[in-house]
Amino acid sequence: MTDTAKALARRIRQHVTGREHRLFAVVHPGFEETAAAELRELGVASTLDLTEGGVEFEGKLEDVYRVNYAAYTPTRLLMRLTVFRAEEFTRLRAKALEFPWELHLAGGAPLSFSITCRHSRLYHTGRIEQEIRAAVSQRFSAAGLPVPQPGDAESPEGAQVFVRFQDDICTLSIDSTGEPLYRRGYRTHVVDAPLRETLAACILRAARLETVRTLIDPMCGSGTFSLEAALMSAGRPAGETRTFAFESWPAFRPAAFGYLKKNFRSPGPAHGSLRIVCGDTDERALLATTANAQTAGVSSSVSPVKMDFFDYVSDIAPDATTLLVLNPPYGGRMGSRAGTVLFYKMIGEKVKADYAAARFAIVAPGQECERALDLPYSRKILFMNGGIKVALLVKDAPFDSAQGAGGARSLDGAETSEANTSAR
Repeated sequence: MTDTAKALARRIRQHVTGREHRLFAVVHPGFEETAAAELRELGVASTLDLTEGGVEFEGKLEDVYRVNYAAYTPTRLLMRLTVFRAEEFTRLRAKALEFPWELHLAGGAPLSFSITCRHSRLYHTGRIEQEIRAAVSQRFSAAGLPVPQPGDAESPEGAQVFVRFQDDICTLSIDSTGEPLYRRGYRTHVVDAPLRETLAACILRAARLETVRTLIDPMCGSGTFSLEAALMSAGRPAGETRTFAFESWPAFRPAAFGYLKKNFRSPGPAHGSLRIVCGDTDERALLATTANAQTAGVSSSVSPVKMDFFDYVSDIAPDATTLLVLNPPYGGRMGSRAGTVLFYKMIGEKVKADYAAARFAIVAPGQECERALDLPYSRKILFMNGGIKVALLVKDAPFDSAQGAGGARSLDGAETSEANTSAR
C-alpha cells in the first residue's frame, strides 16, 4: 500500500468508520411510527426524529449494515453528508469542493444523482449536477484517484448522491441501499397491482403481527402479505439474500458485515408456529404465490389454495389471535367507482357475519368505501398506494356484530392517523 493509500485509509477510519453519522430511513408516508418502532427494536438509536416520509437518527456504519440487512419497513437508508446554503452556482461548486468525496465514493465507480429543488434560487437540476460532479472530479484528480463516471443509479458497483434544495439550503446524502429495500429478491412472479413488500410489512407491523397466531390472507395476489408474515415470524432478516450499495463504499468492512450476518438474531418475538391461510380466486395468483414462496424458502408456511373470500369460512379463535388482512382490488381493476363501493359493502357484510371474533387490517380507497364497509376499527392510517389515497383500517379486538352501524368509525369515537401525528 502506498503512502497516499495509507493516508486515505487513515482518513476513512477517522472520519467515516470511527464516527457517528446522521442517517435517514425513507419510509412510506403514514407509517413513520411503525418504522420507528422497528428501528427501536433493532437498537440503532435511542433518539429518533420523525418527519413526513422518514425517520432520522444518529448511527455508525454498523447501523447502516443492520438497517439495510434486517429492517422490513424502510424503503432505503441515506447517510447525510453535508448541509449548506447556496444561492449561486459559484457557491454550490465551492461548498461541494470542500467536501471530502474521496472518503465516501469509490474511485472510478459509476456515480449518479437524484436532485429535487423547492423554493430555491437554484432549481436547474442539470446545472446542479454539473457543478457537483465537477467538484467531485476535481477532488479525485487532486488526490490522484480515478474519477467517478456517470452511471446507472442502481448499478451494483455504483453510488447515488441525493441532492435536496429546500429554501436555498442544500442537503447532500449518499444512498446506502442501492435497489429499493422492497426488492427482497424473492418476488419472481407477479399479478395485477402487486403490493410492495415494505408496504405489506408496514401494514402487518401496524396490525401487531407479533401477537397473531393465525393470519388469513384470502385475496393474496402475488402473496406479499403471506410471504412477509412468514419471513417475519421466522425471525429472518428482510435483506438476507440481496446486496447493498454500501458494499462498494471505501469504508465498507466485509468482516464486520459478515459478523453481523452470522450472528444476527431478530429482536422481535419470532414464532415459527404462525398459521397462514392464503388463497385467491385467480389461478395466476396461486401460481405466482407458490413460485415466490419457493424462492423465499417459506413453502412449508405459505401454500396457497383456490378460495373465494365470500364463500370461505374459518374457525376463529375467541382470543383475538386471528388476523384477517385484505388489500382488495380497487381503482381501474374494478371498472367503476360504484362497483368498488358495492364490493366493499359485500366485504363488510362478510366480515360482520363470519369474522366478528377476528382482528382485521383492511385497505380502503376513500371514505365512501369506508362507509360501505360499515365496520368499527381501532386505528386508521392514511397513506398512498399506487397513486391512490387510501386508508388502513385496523381492528385490534373482536367486536359485537351489532357495532358498525353508520359506517366505519374508530371504536373510541375519534379517527387516528399516523400520517397526521408523525409529520413533525
